[in-house]
Amino acid sequence: MEKVKRRFFLWLGVVGASLAIGLALDSLYHLTMPISLRLLGVLGMVLAVLILRTSGRMLREFGEPEEWGWTTRLVTHGIYSCVRHPHHFGIGLFITSLGLAVGGPLTFLLLSASIWTSIVLFLKRVEEPEAMEKFGRDYEEYRRGVRMIIPDPLCLLREVLHGSKGTGSDS
Repeated sequence: MEKVKRRFFLWLGVVGASLAIGLALDSLYHLTMPISLRLLGVLGMVLAVLILRTSGRMLREFGEPEEWGWTTRLVTHGIYSCVRHPHHFGIGLFITSLGLAVGGPLTFLLLSASIWTSIVLFLKRVEEPEAMEKFGRDYEEYRRGVRMIIPDPLCLLREVLHGSKGTGSDS
């Protein structure tokens, strides 16, 4: 659990610093977002929460969690057939949408750049190697057929709206 806590606080630091700097710069230069973009940001946050809820439920139901954020079974169906890391995609979408909803253009740019850069680096340097070590050839096959972070939009929408039903893991 200690590893998960450290990672959580690292993510929180990236987001907090980017948000604070962005809001300060937008305030300094009197920059704001149009209401239409703010509403789009709220819509994006709602969609992100649905994605996060769906991916979390799938891991709890089929992934045999050892502890929060850590599973022992490879889940490859449902939302995990649309994108290998739906939870990270949901976090990125939420933070990007938050930038639209609460800030100005600099807040949006800083949050978007910092969160997506952090996510891609984290996935490539930490999550993907850990998954390869844990699941081996099964994960290698899964990697070949499913994108890492940019989901198939229709697949994602279908899974979020209809939920993921199944009988277990594909590992």
